[in-house]
Amino acid sequence: MVRKKSFSELEKAEIKLQSLLEKRDALNDEGRVLRQERDLVHEKKRELSGRFRELKGQRSALVAEARAHRARRDAFQQKAKALIEMRRRLRTTMGGSLGEELRRAKREVAAMELRQQTATLTLAEENELLDDLKARLRQMRELEGLKKEQDGVFKEVQDVDASITELFAHADREHKAAVEASDKARAFDEELDALVASITTLGQEGDQKHEAYLDAKAKADEIHAKVLEMREKVLSERTTKRAEAREARDLIRAQNRAVRAALLDEKKLEASADEALQALLRKGRVEIGR
Repeated sequence: MVRKKSFSELEKAEIKLQSLLEKRDALNDEGRVLRQERDLVHEKKRELSGRFRELKGQRSALVAEARAHRARRDAFQQKAKALIEMRRRLRTTMGGSLGEELRRAKREVAAMELRQQTATLTLAEENELLDDLKARLRQMRELEGLKKEQDGVFKEVQDVDASITELFAHADREHKAAVEASDKARAFDEELDALVASITTLGQEGDQKHEAYLDAKAKADEIHAKVLEMREKVLSERTTKRAEAREARDLIRAQNRAVRAALLDEKKLEASADEALQALLRKGRVEIGR
C-alpha cells in the first residue's frame, strides 16, 4: 500500500501561492486582451466618427447651397411678379390701338389736300374744306403724339416682358440648382444613417469591453492582494523552517562535540593507565607471567 504523501504548511503555502500567481497572471492577460480589443473598437469608432463628420459637413454645405438657390429663386420670382403688375398698369394706360386712327387721319388729310388741289370749289366750300383740313391736321398731330407715347409705353412693356422672361428663366435655373443640391444632400442620408448605427453599436461594444476589462483588472487586483498575503506567509514559513533547521544543526553539532569529547576522555584514561603500567614495569614492581 502506497503511503499518501503529507504536505507541510510551507509546501501548502507555496502551492497556494503558485496557484494565485497563475490566476492573477491569467486575469492580467485577459485584461490586456480586453483592453486591446476595447482600444481597437474605439479606434474604429473614431474613424467612423471622422467619416460621419466629413459627410455631415458635405451634406450641410449642400443644404446651405440649396437654401441659397431657393432664396435667389424666390427673389427672382418676386421681381418678376412686380414687373407683371407694372406691365398690367402700362397696358391699361395704352388704351386701344392708335395706329389705325392715325392712318385713317392721314388718309383723310391726303384726300382733303387732293380735293383742294384738283376740285373746283366755291370760296365758301374751299374755306370750309380748309377749316376741316386744319382740324384734321391738328387731330393727326395729336394722334401722332399719342402714338409716339404709346410706342414708348409699348417698348417699355416689351422691355418689361423681356425682363420678366429673363427673371423667370433665372428663377427656373435657381430652382433646378436647389433641387439638384437637395437631391445630393439626401443621397448622404443613407450612408449617414448607417454610420450612426455602426457608431452606436461600436460605442456599446466598446463600453462592454471596457467593463469586462475593469472587471478582470479588479479580480486580478483582488488576487494580487492575496498573492502578497500568501507570499508573506510563505516567507514566514520559510524563515521558521530555516530557524528550525538551524536549531537542529546546532543540536547535532553540540551532540557531536559532546561525543567527541567523551571519546577523547576515554582515550586519555587508557593512555594514562598504559603509561602507569609501563612505569611500574620499569621499576620492577610488576611481574607478568610468573
